[in-house]
Amino acid sequence: MLYLGKQLTSRRFIGDPKLFSLEERIFNTVSLFVFISMCFEIPFNLYMGLMVSAFLSIFGLIFCAALYYLSRFKRKSKLGINLFCLLCNAAITGSYFYNSGINGPNFLMFLLVFFLSVSIIPKKNFKIWLPLNLLLVLSIIVIEYVYPELIPNVYTDELSKTIDFSFTYIIVGGLIYLVVSYIRKNYDYERVSALEKNIAIEEQKKELERLNSEKDKLFSIVSHDIRMPLNSIQGYLEMLSEHDLDEYEKEYLKQQLLQLTRDTSDMVLNILSWSKTQMEGSYVELEQLNVSEALKAGLNIEKNAAKRKGVDLVIKTDDNLTILADKNMLQLVIRNLVNNAIKFTQNGGLITLTTQRKGEDCCISIKDNGLGIEPEQQENLFKLKAISTYGTNNERGIGLGLLLCKEFTDLQGGKIWFERNTDKGSSFFLSFKLAN
Repeated sequence: MLYLGKQLTSRRFIGDPKLFSLEERIFNTVSLFVFISMCFEIPFNLYMGLMVSAFLSIFGLIFCAALYYLSRFKRKSKLGINLFCLLCNAAITGSYFYNSGINGPNFLMFLLVFFLSVSIIPKKNFKIWLPLNLLLVLSIIVIEYVYPELIPNVYTDELSKTIDFSFTYIIVGGLIYLVVSYIRKNYDYERVSALEKNIAIEEQKKELERLNSEKDKLFSIVSHDIRMPLNSIQGYLEMLSEHDLDEYEKEYLKQQLLQLTRDTSDMVLNILSWSKTQMEGSYVELEQLNVSEALKAGLNIEKNAAKRKGVDLVIKTDDNLTILADKNMLQLVIRNLVNNAIKFTQNGGLITLTTQRKGEDCCISIKDNGLGIEPEQQENLFKLKAISTYGTNNERGIGLGLLLCKEFTDLQGGKIWFERNTDKGSSFFLSFKLAN
């Protein structure tokens, strides 16, 4: 019985808890259990000579199979539950009048129907089916009392009556046990699921609080780091307009203005791009891109910036590599990585951008021999850890570029990672699928 119960209550028979409500699963279980019990009732009633009960058991067998199909596969559980309650009461009433009435085991069956009804019907329908069951039982008792001749005694002797009562008790007790066990099992399942959901919600709450804290910190740094270069730009412009400066001083101020404007522009672009992904999500348009053409076309500004700083930017690309990527996103990621390399590489340094085939992927590397990244900072490179950073020429940054690179690379189905060079500086790598 226990093994059979476990087999029948598996998900493939009663339905997945994620798709079927508890009432639906209990009803599917009850339909299966009653179907199995009818398979035992039919030969028993035939053996006992209870032909009407045998006929009702055959009807119940077909009826439960139809209800199970209606609920499990057609998803019409409400209709199935109502039909089950209606026809079960009708069938037990018929059995009562043809199987010795109050002298037979019919009250056990009425009690079973009452229990099954309570187990499967929605709580709002209690006021319909429970009074109906009670009224039905009281009515037939009164009818038997007033018209006892309507109910024949079908037992030939006390032994047959004892056997019928015993077998009915076993069936009723077994069904009640299996249904209660299943309900308790599902109660434990629902309780554990609710506990796990609460834990997950708490974890999400903590993560949201952490992210909000990081965002607050980010915007605080952003407001400061944008205001500072704007104030410097304003100061330089006032000096140019209000003072007589020689050509050397003017050229110096122009270079400073240009650098400040570029740094501020890059910072604002990253902030706007990241803010858009957070609020609206990003639309990714993957297409076949020639890596060499896409990289060379997107790095004109960076080449000039490296040249002004005295840093060699060497681009070595394979002209035959074609990847699946979003052109704008790819160029933004590369520009950020190259800008970072320029920022942290001293005058006379070298930055090398290379592409090469690795199996079915294209690997893009940006390697520099600059300052490198401290070990304590490496763990949070691609996370929202807003920290003001300064390059070798005091170029400003807030660490948002690498987070943006990670998000945009993931959106394109690529990978990004970092390695510290064995000698000096650092290397960033991107990997994208080659186009067929």
